[in-house]
Amino acid sequence: MFLELSGIVVIINLIGLIWCYTQQSDKVTDLFYSLSFFIVVTVLWWTAGNNWPQHLMLIMVGLWSIRLGAYLFKRIHSMEKDVRFNQMRKKLLAISGFWTLQTVSIIIISLPIAVLFSKEQIAWHPLHGIAFVVWLVGWLLETIADHQKFVFRNNPNNNGQFVHVGLWRYSQHPNYLGEMLCWIGVFMMTIPSLEQGDWIGLLSPLWIIILLRFVSGIPLLQRGAQKRYGHLSSFQNYRKNTALLVPFVY
Repeated sequence: MFLELSGIVVIINLIGLIWCYTQQSDKVTDLFYSLSFFIVVTVLWWTAGNNWPQHLMLIMVGLWSIRLGAYLFKRIHSMEKDVRFNQMRKKLLAISGFWTLQTVSIIIISLPIAVLFSKEQIAWHPLHGIAFVVWLVGWLLETIADHQKFVFRNNPNNNGQFVHVGLWRYSQHPNYLGEMLCWIGVFMMTIPSLEQGDWIGLLSPLWIIILLRFVSGIPLLQRGAQKRYGHLSSFQNYRKNTALLVPFVY
């Protein structure tokens, strides 16, 4: 399953890189990210899905992909371009580096999907239900948080203001908390059927948590927000008194 998964992801993102560079456009970059997961889980389910845990995995990853893809596609068409790529858009080596990192990340994050669909028979276990609930809570969190942020940012009355409404009142990054919970739930779905080597799937939630918390997620947003809103005392109070991720905890 791992080789099939890797091949699918490489082909999809190679097509995305070619389109992105030749068209000098960012409008499909994030779409290809979510599309990769949707195609992977659909292909693996079509070829090997024959039990309820695998059907639930299709629903979980499929809904996550559709929701994220639609949101990011709508957002990029609202922004017209992604400023993250201003310095690399015309440099083939630089933009290829980004797409390579995206491809590797998708493969690592998809490991639990490959693990689950490598099993021919999986008996239902209560942990499958718990895993689905964890995923659902995460999916709802990031769906609501992203919608609240999109509405806030597109209201002219909020120009120059930072988002601090709804879920954002209790967490500085509720969408990232939701994303982490989604992939923790996906991994948990595999636990009842794990064999020794299958624990490599644990890299998936760990990769997401490390990436969002310490690499390309929160650190970049925190620096950007400080530049834009650091002069506001309300922003300094918000950052000081609002949990970074988990409300009232962290």
